[in-house]
Amino acid sequence: MRLLVRLFFLLLLAGHVCGCGHADADQKEMFRIAYVMSRGGTSDLGAEKIKELIEQHEGLNLEVKLYPNAVLGRDRELMEALKLNQVDLVIGGPSVIGMYEPEYQVLEAPFLFRDYKHLHNVLHGEIGQRLEDEMSNKYGFHYLGYFLRGPRYLTTTDRKIEDPTDLSGLKLRVPELEIYIKAWEAFGANPTPLAFSDMFMALRQGVVEGQENPLEVIYTNNFQEVQKYVMNTQHLLSFYLLVVGDNYYKKFNASTREIIEEIINEAVRYHDDLLESYESKYKLDLVDAGVEFVDVDRAAFENIAKVKLPETFGHKWKEGLFEEIMETK
Repeated sequence: MRLLVRLFFLLLLAGHVCGCGHADADQKEMFRIAYVMSRGGTSDLGAEKIKELIEQHEGLNLEVKLYPNAVLGRDRELMEALKLNQVDLVIGGPSVIGMYEPEYQVLEAPFLFRDYKHLHNVLHGEIGQRLEDEMSNKYGFHYLGYFLRGPRYLTTTDRKIEDPTDLSGLKLRVPELEIYIKAWEAFGANPTPLAFSDMFMALRQGVVEGQENPLEVIYTNNFQEVQKYVMNTQHLLSFYLLVVGDNYYKKFNASTREIIEEIINEAVRYHDDLLESYESKYKLDLVDAGVEFVDVDRAAFENIAKVKLPETFGHKWKEGLFEEIMETK
């Protein structure tokens, strides 16, 4: 499978790969951005903004090619393509860290980040710097920025959840990932791993009584037709990394890199403002569709997370990292 993917790379990128040389004055050099997310979402619009700003900049002689929707493979293939200089920038979630450094899968724990300010302080503080140094030194991956991701919310068919005790026995659809299964067990639910494609019918038929996803996913997949309550848990705040490899520093000179990185910072601000407006829009759309938003006792969930998650995953996570993140102001 990997051989086929790499052959596909070579065919698709033929004529675009310039190696480490410099383009002629009348020939634009290629800047290639790849990601698994679909067209039209905020991350795709953020990538479009990078493309627009780079191609319009008078100080650059670059053409930007976008490869969305996993056209070049999933996150693992894209990170390997980064090493092979087959793409220049990958936009990927925390899984692109966890697949290389499983000790950092703690970043995907629910109720880890209190709010986006807390997330920013972790990513841009000592913890984020240590992580970046480790990924850079070991694997040649470098982070130029972060796109925020919309929070995940708990939804249910007919049960309001205000604190963990209300979850008792709730048949909750979760992704087929250990962190989701074990975490929601700890909170008191009865997690039921199901493929996303099976979820709508399972909710309609009562096979499961709830699910959890960002508002955009909830609304665009019409879950409001089979879910009555959206709990304001915001239990998972996450991000997309904008990652380059060592070849980025060989292919582009310091002046070009400085401009690209200024553009990426501008695109990050654009993306995160867009995400905030999308969140507000989808909340209004869901309310208009008859869904009721319910506040929760977040502290009660966080207290369980502080105790149960390190007990369950402490042997897999980097020692003390969960507690250090929790204690970051």
